[in-house]
Amino acid sequence: MQNLPIILRPGKIKNIILILISIAFICMGISLIEKNIWIAILTIFLFGISFIIFSINLIPNTSYLKVSEQGLEMKSLFRKTFIPWQVVSDFTTKQIFLNKIVMFNIDENFLRISKLKSKQGAFPDTYGMSAKKLAALLNDYKSQLNNR
Repeated sequence: MQNLPIILRPGKIKNIILILISIAFICMGISLIEKNIWIAILTIFLFGISFIIFSINLIPNTSYLKVSEQGLEMKSLFRKTFIPWQVVSDFTTKQIFLNKIVMFNIDENFLRISKLKSKQGAFPDTYGMSAKKLAALLNDYKSQLNNR
């Protein structure tokens, strides 16, 4: 176990692959301009936006998961979300189509007193490791902090 706080960052390879796919579709849209201008414009627009978003994710400190003694701070595209340890009961993994993600269950006692409607949340990324490994790491930190 590393000393807290630790900062986990998403893997860059996934974003680079998605940028290359976006560039390929933008090129395909440019080649379609003479055949069907509306489909070409739509393709260029949609994949141009995805190109911008994936490029922004490569900028340092735009996306991370910070694990501290107070809780988890999740940042994606400049938006921060803080989740205190007391709110989370445990971390699990779930397969959604081809993607395996890390889910967290919100404690029932907190759910009653808050305005939250859902008892589950999820992380947008696995931060460069497998979902199973990230869930185990977060469960270990949670149990370590609870034993203090």
